[in-house]
Amino acid sequence: MRFPKLRGRFGLILVLVVALPLAGYAVWWWQAARAVERGVLAWIEEQRTNGALVEHGGLTVGGFPLILRAVLEQPHLALRGAEWRGPRLVAEAAPWKVTHVALSLPGEQRLTLVQAGQPPLDVTARGGGTGQAVWTLVGSVEQMRLSFTDLVAQAAEFPVPIAALEISAAQPSAPPADHTATGLTVSMTANGVTLPESAPPSLGRSVTKAELTARVLGRPPRPEPASLSAWSRDGGTVELDRLGLDWGPLAVAMNGTLALDGQLQPQAALTAEIRGANAVLDVLKPMMRPNEAALARTVLTMLARPSGPGGEPVITAPVTVQNRALYLGPLKIAAMPIVAW
Repeated sequence: MRFPKLRGRFGLILVLVVALPLAGYAVWWWQAARAVERGVLAWIEEQRTNGALVEHGGLTVGGFPLILRAVLEQPHLALRGAEWRGPRLVAEAAPWKVTHVALSLPGEQRLTLVQAGQPPLDVTARGGGTGQAVWTLVGSVEQMRLSFTDLVAQAAEFPVPIAALEISAAQPSAPPADHTATGLTVSMTANGVTLPESAPPSLGRSVTKAELTARVLGRPPRPEPASLSAWSRDGGTVELDRLGLDWGPLAVAMNGTLALDGQLQPQAALTAEIRGANAVLDVLKPMMRPNEAALARTVLTMLARPSGPGGEPVITAPVTVQNRALYLGPLKIAAMPIVAW
């Protein structure tokens, strides 16, 4: 007659075996959620300490039991020369893999870039964006990738639609010890760019693709004169692995080294491979004197080589930026605007 008591004890043990791990997981999830909240707030305070303006309309953390979800309402971030606003930022991660985060930026996102003496550049992603980020256990971002669709870039009165934009960045877990190691890698690809009707007829309005991949050597500086000057004096440079442009008949691919001179103005030593250079010359010809246009065409003819039997001529030539001027080989292409940091 002891069987009912044994069954009761067995049932209690079974309940405890099931309930205790669930309760333990719930406590662990709650602690992880609080750690995420503290981490986001600490990052915000760190950015404010470094001089950035960071505002938001509220932070919530939820998603129990299978996800950790942090939602930041009305985020607003302003750095030197740049400002971003959006209706919401959502970050999600599995509780057992909190360093790998999925990002969602629903609604219209707006980035404004300001350069002294130039009209502001507004980039609006009407289709919102998505992304992924990998964090280290100490709270720094190791990798990040963002994708946006249905964008419009506008400076003054010239809107430029962009079908898609992808931006990525990566940095080592520990800052480089000197300027020979990579401190930051960035890349950007814009697809389906439609230029205004005033675009040169010889090139057309459609830019199929524009892409950039670059590596900052040394500890990345902040975008302010003192930090940039110290980084430059220490030998910091930017290795341009690829700068590509497919615009109508024009196809450009460049790589080389970028740096700053004593006045913190860009200087560069690059190698370019150019197809369709004559179309560019047709654009520049009205701005040149007759003898300059004739000299430019002669130089381009001398630099051009066939890409193969019956192939389109390709120009492989050095491209330099120095003393605020852009040169293709010995030919001065354009004056460079002053960059105000």
